[in-house]
Amino acid sequence: MTDLLESTQVRAMYMSDTASVIEIISDHDDDDGEAAEAEFQDEGVEGHFVLVDGDDVLGISGYREIENCDATYYLSWTYLDEDYQGKGLGKKLLADVLDRLRKQDARKIFVKVSDYEEDGKNVYAAALSMYKSFGFEVEVVGQDFYDDGESQTILGLELTPQSEDLSVADEKPVIRFNGLFEIAETDGAYTFAWIVEKSAGFFGKRSFTPEDLELGISSVKEQGGRKIFLTFPSNLVLIHRPLQAVGFKYVGQLKDYYEEGLHELHFSHDLEGIG
Repeated sequence: MTDLLESTQVRAMYMSDTASVIEIISDHDDDDGEAAEAEFQDEGVEGHFVLVDGDDVLGISGYREIENCDATYYLSWTYLDEDYQGKGLGKKLLADVLDRLRKQDARKIFVKVSDYEEDGKNVYAAALSMYKSFGFEVEVVGQDFYDDGESQTILGLELTPQSEDLSVADEKPVIRFNGLFEIAETDGAYTFAWIVEKSAGFFGKRSFTPEDLELGISSVKEQGGRKIFLTFPSNLVLIHRPLQAVGFKYVGQLKDYYEEGLHELHFSHDLEGIG
């Protein structure tokens, strides 16, 4: 094991590594392999790294910066060849990626983990344990997120110290829903797209109403959706009353998601009964 840890190296991923990387990911999960391949084709491989032993690719990890946030990232596809698990190589790869982020003054990183079970075994239990060993902490659990019986856990890790008492001023912008879509890699989980308008007009409403939400809920039902997940910045004080009025449940928050003191609030609605 020691020899392998010493002989392997972490380097930037090249597009020419894609086939090897997709094979590793697909061996764990075919759907993830397809999703990763599409993402690499659309967005490239910048910010991704491979663990190699000579010319052999043994693992993949990386990160994607979150748009409209201050130095916040999501951990990207992190997989190790099944033949090399349990040898400390996954930790070596992840440690390298986190060190790279710290050196570029990244503030916080999040990772999403499924609790999918196969033959009575949690497929991602080892990955979850590894993340926790690096200091990642559970922040939000979306019940039945991917499918009925398959939830999503989001963990966060501070890469630089955050201010404990920093607060962000409340805002009351004009929020309008402008669409809905099924969330990628889920079966029947939907979310609403929304925008902030410059002005509500003299007699205009300041925020969305229960009626607006009911219209969206009805549309999701018509498309066969089973659950709705919504997220909003924590300083939007007008969102809570209409969400509560139609049965949305507060799930939790991703702390300091947008910037220090500005969190991402998560809500869910079960279309077969409030959940």
